[in-house]
Amino acid sequence: MNKPIRKRLSTENRRTQLLDVTHELILEHGLNSFTMDILAREAGVSNPLVYKYFSTRLELLQSLLQREFDLFYGSLLRRLNRTEDFVAVVHIFVSINFDERSNGKILPTLLNLSDVSKVLSNSGPKAQNKVGNILIDSIMDAYGVTRKEARVMAKISSGASIAAAENFSIFGGNRQNTIDSTVQFILGGLETFKK
Repeated sequence: MNKPIRKRLSTENRRTQLLDVTHELILEHGLNSFTMDILAREAGVSNPLVYKYFSTRLELLQSLLQREFDLFYGSLLRRLNRTEDFVAVVHIFVSINFDERSNGKILPTLLNLSDVSKVLSNSGPKAQNKVGNILIDSIMDAYGVTRKEARVMAKISSGASIAAAENFSIFGGNRQNTIDSTVQFILGGLETFKK
């Protein structure tokens, strides 16, 4: 029987491959069963090669978190910057909360690990503030309220959205209908703040 020939990858492609395999292994088998040995076997490489790219499991998980965080917030910012419709902005934020809390997402899993999430100590808050400011600015424009009032409105809206997403992740249902209902609930609540 012929052994498959291993393909030599560029440094960047090999690193991406190892992160991709790590991502899939964690989603499929959970974080507790993930090891560097399993990664090497599943990626079809030697253990020393894995350690050439990531000296520790922590470094690997931090690299994966940074990549997933950058992809998530990059995509979110592009979506928000393409829309000027306030209802669409609210819909994006609610959908994001549902996405973050649905099964099969690696970002929440990694963010819950304090040693792993330390990698975002600078970039995380900056990205979150940038996104939060988009929502606050949108609320100010839509309702003619002060920045302080808009922050309160954003916080209350976020709480409603997160609660709905958590409820959906536990009890299920029709995702799109639940998102649409949550958006309508938030919009109704925001109307009470109008001057």
